[in-house]
Amino acid sequence: MMAINDCFGILGRTTRFTVGDGRSSYWWYGVWTLLFSLLFCQTQGYRRRLPDIDPVPLEPVILNTTPTNYSFIAGETAVLNCPVVNLGTKTVTWRKAYPSVPLTVGLFTYYGDTRMQAHHVIHKGQWNLHIRNVSINDSGAYECQVSTKTRDIRRAFFLTVKEQKSSILITGDRYVNKYKRLVLLCNASSDSYPPDELDWFLNGHKVVTDLDDGIKITNSVSLKSRAIWSELVIEHARMKHGGTYICRTSEKLVTNIKVNILSDDRFQVKRGTSSGKLESPVSGFGGKSAPSLASGTWTFLVWCTFVAYVT
Repeated sequence: MMAINDCFGILGRTTRFTVGDGRSSYWWYGVWTLLFSLLFCQTQGYRRRLPDIDPVPLEPVILNTTPTNYSFIAGETAVLNCPVVNLGTKTVTWRKAYPSVPLTVGLFTYYGDTRMQAHHVIHKGQWNLHIRNVSINDSGAYECQVSTKTRDIRRAFFLTVKEQKSSILITGDRYVNKYKRLVLLCNASSDSYPPDELDWFLNGHKVVTDLDDGIKITNSVSLKSRAIWSELVIEHARMKHGGTYICRTSEKLVTNIKVNILSDDRFQVKRGTSSGKLESPVSGFGGKSAPSLASGTWTFLVWCTFVAYVT
């Protein structure tokens, strides 16, 4: 009824406008106004007769755009991706399948392990499970689930955690002459990421760079080879610089080497000899050498020949 009254009002104003003037241009203007008014009335009346219908809400869906099998090395942060669309007011729950233990509900960590947290990436619609410092015991099946009455919106994931393999090695001279240059190189590597740092110790005391004492430590890291190197240089080694050197990483990888500082640079003879000169393998009687014995023998033979001739 309101739409009809509005239309009659428009028609009445249009009629008064067109009748009051006799010019043809105003008459055509009135006709066009009448036609558009009728069309407007029909449109408004149709819209008001339409019932108000709410759109049907869409059901949440877990997309299969991410992998379901993940592999990490012990000590890393494991990330399991779960993209969800049309979540609405519902929540996402992460749980471990065997045994069935709820880990996170929304952004709240339900399980009493602070290493496990849910992260919501808004622009991707992802509800990801992060496990810091993942261990071999964390391997197994996981499940991303949307909270519904039927609990049928879910997706399974499987996590494999491999043991971290690391190595550490020291190279360098074990025997160094006094006041000579001592160089030791420590190399530590890992199959996941390089260690954070290397520390040097001598006889239980930490060694640091001391240019006044001629000690310099240089570190370098390679992300490609997942290794770290540390070079220890002592320009003029002294007796106090001898002992057991230990190289240790931040992951508690440890190795050592024993360094001996020699008092001089003379030729070191074998045990059991008093000097570097070799003694004669043949000795004469009474401590005489072989040449002295031969000379006395010839003198005795000549004397005997002479006596025999005179006789």
